[in-house]
This record gives sequence, C-alpha cells and structure tokens, in this order.
Amino acid sequence: MDIPTIDFPNSDKEFIDNPYPYMKELRETSPIHYDTFSGLNLITKFEDVKSVQTSKTFSSSDPEEIKASDEKVSQREEYQYFWRTEEFSLLNLEGQLHGDLRGLVAKAFSNRQVQELRPFMEKKSNELLSSVNPDRFDLLKDYAQPYSVSVIGALLGVPKEQYDNFLYWSNCIVKMYDLKISKEDADEAEQAAKDFYYYITGLIEEKSKNPQNDMISRLSVVTENNQKLTVDQIVCTVILLLNAGHEATVNTIGNSMVALNNNNINTKGLNKKFEIKDVIEELIRWDSPLQFFQRWVTEDTELAGFKLEKNSKVAILLGSANRDEDAFNQAESINFERSNYGHTSFGGGVHFCLGAHLARLELEVSFLNLFKHEIRLLEKPERTGAFGIRGFKEVIVSI
Repeated sequence: MDIPTIDFPNSDKEFIDNPYPYMKELRETSPIHYDTFSGLNLITKFEDVKSVQTSKTFSSSDPEEIKASDEKVSQREEYQYFWRTEEFSLLNLEGQLHGDLRGLVAKAFSNRQVQELRPFMEKKSNELLSSVNPDRFDLLKDYAQPYSVSVIGALLGVPKEQYDNFLYWSNCIVKMYDLKISKEDADEAEQAAKDFYYYITGLIEEKSKNPQNDMISRLSVVTENNQKLTVDQIVCTVILLLNAGHEATVNTIGNSMVALNNNNINTKGLNKKFEIKDVIEELIRWDSPLQFFQRWVTEDTELAGFKLEKNSKVAILLGSANRDEDAFNQAESINFERSNYGHTSFGGGVHFCLGAHLARLELEVSFLNLFKHEIRLLEKPERTGAFGIRGFKEVIVSI
C-alpha cells in the first residue's frame, strides 16, 4: 500500500492560524502522508506518534550515510556555529552517548533544584503582573517573556544584563527548527548561535573556576563514572534549555490565554474550579507549543500498515496526535475533567523532555497568578508565521 502524497501547507497563513481542521482531515484520510516539499512522512495518529517516540527503530540522530552526504557537509560548513550548538543536543543523540550525557545533565538538574526556584518564580510573576498597565498590555512582551527568561537565567546563573541577548538569540535560533527556513532567517540564526556560543563558553570558564549555586556551575563540575561534560556538551545543553524551556513556556502562556478567551472560559478563579495540573496538561494538549519532531528510520519497518524504508525520515505531528479522537473523547473541546491527559508534547521514551518538571512548575506558578484576574483579549492576535514552534507575535489583553 502506497503512502498518500500531499503538499503540506506549511507556509499558508490560514493553516498557520488554525492547522487543526486540516490535520483532522489528514488523520481521517490516512495515518501517514508523504510531504513532497520536505520529503517527510507525516505521522498523524496518537498511537503511531507514541510508538515512534518510544521505538528504537526511529532515531533522532543522522545516519552515517546522511552525515557524510555532500548536502549535509555543505550545511554544516555554511552554518557551522548553529550545528556546533546542535552537535550534543540531547534531542539529536541516541544510544550510550545520549544515556551518558542525559545522566550527567540530570544530576545537575534534579527536581529538588528546580523546586528551589519556586519562591523566585512567585516573586518575579507577582512583580511583573503588578507593573503592567491593567487596561492594556502585551501578555508576551510585558509578562511571559521576561518571566520565563528570568527563570531560565536564575537557573543557569546568567547575569540579568544578558537576558535581552538571551531572548534575541533564542528567537533567532528556533527559526531553524521549522519545516521551511528562509536564507535570511538561517543567516540570522547562525550569527545568534555564534554570539551565544562564545558568550556561554566564557561563562563556563568563569564558573568552573568559581562555582556558584547555579546549573552552569553544576554542569561544569558534575561527574559520573569518571566522566565529565565537555565545554561543547555544556553549551549544547544550555542552548537546549533556553530554546526548549523558554520558548515553550512563553508560547504555552500565550496560546493558553487565547484558547480560554476563544472558548469563553473565564480565567478568574479557574484554579479553584479545577486542579491546576489538569488545566496545564489540557491546555498544552489542546494547542501544543511544539507541533512536530523529526526522526530517521533506522531499518526497514512497518507502521500503521505502511512500509517505511531505512534512512527515510518521518515527522511526528504532535498537535495532530493531541487532537486525535481515538485517543481523546471530544478532542476538539477543552475539558479539565478528562480521564486521560497523556498528550505527546513532552515526548516519550529516552527522549522524554528532561525539563518537563521545570516547565510544569513555571506554568503552575504563572497560571496561579494569572487566574487571580479575568484576562480579556482586546485584539485578535496574529501568529508568528511558524508552524513548528506555535505562538503569537503579541497577545494584547486587559486584567
């Protein structure tokens, strides 16, 4: 049976605004579609996405044949700093190297250390909400972005005067993760990656000589079985925490408040009506801040009745899986009393999001403060234009 061929509307504005009707159509037509533009096999169904996330038949690491190809070598030469900051990203590794690196990072990033940040998160959230104009402000620029980057900065041990740079670098670099990237965006991302790389390497050197109670210091000294992290491994870990942690938190806050408004759900006192943890998981499910991940097929295999060849590539559509009616009753509706909150947005298997505990705590503290107010949308917000990392340019609200 041949995989149906489509031209995925990755750049279509109407699709970017609301991709879910189209993805529902995909799910109902076939569990897998081949996108002619990207060369990706798109996985649409919840169970199949979960299977890819946990199966060793699918790898996030480039096969050796691909690494050695002229195209890949050319990409790495043209954007050497971006690829340098990706080389040891946990998202791109498999096997023993992934296990060893994840074990070392986890020792420096425990739940206890994250929970110690709660008083800081509460103070920062309160300060920011107290300083806005309650009649009109941008929920992203005036609250979510400074809140999230402050938390990441405090966790890592980055000076406050660098927070604006962190925001800029992160916003540039994450554009490289979408399905279609312009030359202008790629060049900007490369320069941001270069600036980020040199700044962090200097900070690592400083903290290795004078360790503090922060994550970069802990990453600099942590050991396991006589192994230590290299400078490049620390840089890749820090940039992953910044991009995955900061961007996802900001977009979840924005996406969630817009979703509540558009579904006529009053934000004030919402945490008193439902468990805050259930509210967070349902809002992430309903409009995922991350819409897809890519994986290589490591050997000829079969998925959902279709054959996938070795070294072909798949994209697991997280947003589609999270709206799959076979997994979630009335999936198109927001329901804070579900029996199943097992969305795909935090990944699965060995690649389950290492920072999920940080993201959940950031969102819990933030939502508990936001839900003290009736947050009203004052304007229809505009999407950033990206499909993969789903968010808005601004969210103008009153409280």
